[in-house]
Amino acid sequence: MTELVDTHAVTTPQRRRTLRPSGKSIGPAIGATFILVFLASALFPGHVAPYDPNALDYTALLQPPSPLHPFGTDNLGRDMLSRVIWAASIDLQIAVFSTLFPAVFGTVAGALIGYYGGVLDAVFGRLVDLVVTVPFLVLVIAIVAVLGPGLVNLYVAVSIVGWVAYARLIRSEMMVQKKRDYTAAAHVMGFGTLRIIFGHLMPNAITPTVVYWMTDLSLAILLGSSLGYLGLGAQPPTAEWGVLIADGKNFMTTAWWMSIFPGIAIVAAGTGFSLLGDGLADWLRPE
Repeated sequence: MTELVDTHAVTTPQRRRTLRPSGKSIGPAIGATFILVFLASALFPGHVAPYDPNALDYTALLQPPSPLHPFGTDNLGRDMLSRVIWAASIDLQIAVFSTLFPAVFGTVAGALIGYYGGVLDAVFGRLVDLVVTVPFLVLVIAIVAVLGPGLVNLYVAVSIVGWVAYARLIRSEMMVQKKRDYTAAAHVMGFGTLRIIFGHLMPNAITPTVVYWMTDLSLAILLGSSLGYLGLGAQPPTAEWGVLIADGKNFMTTAWWMSIFPGIAIVAAGTGFSLLGDGLADWLRPE
């Protein structure tokens, strides 16, 4: 009977995941549009921005939005549109680097914990209890305050805390998948443990993690901007959306555009990733 079992049978559950339209494509399309604009601004700011973001012009201080400066100028005469565009590259960097290590490490760790269980699962459960007791933002701020302000320390702080959420998610999926018939078939065929975990269980358990990562990208942008506003993230004169909002908070009554346009950029980027994540969840949902 063993010869009747093949690799196709072992991975059948994965093949049942089909890409099917949900009938609600407007939201994901809007999200994809926002993200494309965001990526274009982040990857090619020199070709998109009309001015040097750090060029000072003392003859155009606090100019309101106009055809020459669509987003106005700041208190040093710098073009706000150019600064918002260049800030997109910093915030994209924050989004990717703040989530990449937690996603990879958390997924691998959660897969091993979910498959082996036992002592690993018990220890992980206590770690989860510790992490969820204190709000995520408070933990990150505390770690950054100890390490010092700056983007590198921001990435370290988020990585220390953020991987737990990915591990929890993939652990739950792995515990379900390892009880499926195709897992038993893989054991019968003599496949190694790592091949079973990463070659067969992981592809069938990874979809919720991918969807969560899309949402986490938007949260990372909000987190990076929040820490930049508090002076714990990107440091002036670096153009970053949170820093730009902080620069303009003292001019809200006389130059509202200094804070409003960076805030709109944060909302648009976060909304784009969220809508795209919702669409991805719809398309990857099993039949």
